[in-house]
Amino acid sequence: MTHTLTTSQTVLGILGLLWLIVVALFVTYGIYSYVKCRLLVRTAVIARDITPDSHKKKNNVSVWECDRIPSPFVLGIIRSRIYIPFRMPKQEQAYILAHEECHIRRLDPLWKLIAFLLLAVYWWNPLVWIAFFYMVRDMEMSCDEAVIEQFGNEIKQGYSNSLLSFAMERHPYSFAPVAFGEGDAGRRIKNVLNFKKPHTWVAILVFVLLVVVGVSCLTNGKDKISSETVSDTENSQMQQTAVETTEVPMSSDNSSTVQESLQSVDKWTQAFAARDVRTIQDMATDDAKNELKEENLLDDNGNFGWSSPWPWFDEESGMPAYQITQSDDTSATILYYAQVSDPHVTVWKETLQYTRKDDKIEIAHEELQMLNFIASGSEFENAYPKGIQNTPMDYQANGLGETLNEHAISANGMNPDGEYNLTDPMEAAQYLLNLLRNDGKVEITADKKDKTQVELKVHFTEDDITHHITMIRPWGEDGIWVVGEIL
Repeated sequence: MTHTLTTSQTVLGILGLLWLIVVALFVTYGIYSYVKCRLLVRTAVIARDITPDSHKKKNNVSVWECDRIPSPFVLGIIRSRIYIPFRMPKQEQAYILAHEECHIRRLDPLWKLIAFLLLAVYWWNPLVWIAFFYMVRDMEMSCDEAVIEQFGNEIKQGYSNSLLSFAMERHPYSFAPVAFGEGDAGRRIKNVLNFKKPHTWVAILVFVLLVVVGVSCLTNGKDKISSETVSDTENSQMQQTAVETTEVPMSSDNSSTVQESLQSVDKWTQAFAARDVRTIQDMATDDAKNELKEENLLDDNGNFGWSSPWPWFDEESGMPAYQITQSDDTSATILYYAQVSDPHVTVWKETLQYTRKDDKIEIAHEELQMLNFIASGSEFENAYPKGIQNTPMDYQANGLGETLNEHAISANGMNPDGEYNLTDPMEAAQYLLNLLRNDGKVEITADKKDKTQVELKVHFTEDDITHHITMIRPWGEDGIWVVGEIL
């Protein structure tokens, strides 16, 4: 008898330990998935142009854009944020935001977290697993139906196409207990296409049945309810995660002030391109911060930069997001290459002045000049001091030229905005080099011309400066012209 009792206790002890280990694994996974989501969106910026006032004020929700996520999702509970991919088509934004806002309005992130905790405790029960997955799926379908009710049946096709495109990407946050992503696209698309708004009498009947069932349940004996205190993890989860940058180690030689200044400038430019507001604020003096605010780069809420255009690094082409063209112990000049999704690249020139305080470089003055419409020879030389080679302005090397060429083939040679004919070398030069479209200030003439190469002369009347540009046709005689060389 004693032997049997000891064996039972041993088995129960092993099972209890196994249960505790699996619970710990669930909790660890929950924390890991949250941290992974946070790291995924650490470079996100607030989408000022598409964030409705209702999101920012009524529901305390903001919309953020991120270039590292394949589809929209909601993250957080107390201060939920909606994250959407960069360059999401405008026609998708309205109903996608409505879907995500529906999740937040119904407190779906909170209910999902509670359900995940219950799943962690009752992981051994298959019915709990089934209930969890059905609950998450029904939440998504319910929000889909709410969007269809709001916008009407005419968006069904477009909405379904959006779900399908999102489903083709990997979703690292679909099972995260504190995030709501786009999953189970097949069932959701079928549900959207077959959805019909229920009649009012059906809704009333269902409500009455639920009330009757609920009242009948109250007649049962009292269940023993165990109360558990949920930890204060949610508060720590809501903390902002700053953009991580690679800091360049300072030289140990104190006499090498120029080298130290260059390293500090490189740190600043990395923070600028990554929208690392903490590093920017840490390095800037109050005067420099005020200048950043005047340029609408820094706001009172601790946000830096905007969604687009913005400097970004292309891993495929290896093109840098910026170049430091001049640096000494007191000042520096940086060229940033800002891109939009058309695709199109413009040059921003930033001038920094800095001082040393307590063995630390402080940015005392900052000035940003956006060379979007170059109207003078001096502006042209500021934008292209050494030509375009090894910079993102080289459309033959940056990978963007092929995209423009493919679009032009289907659009009678026009650029995505339909304003420039890229099969005309002069108009292509205006568009790709961001030249002011004003013949009185920027005169462009063709000196030599054949089917694959044209020599252009660009004369800026304001300061009487002339530059020569070689235009080439890398994608055949029917393709677009791009800048080959600035002479």
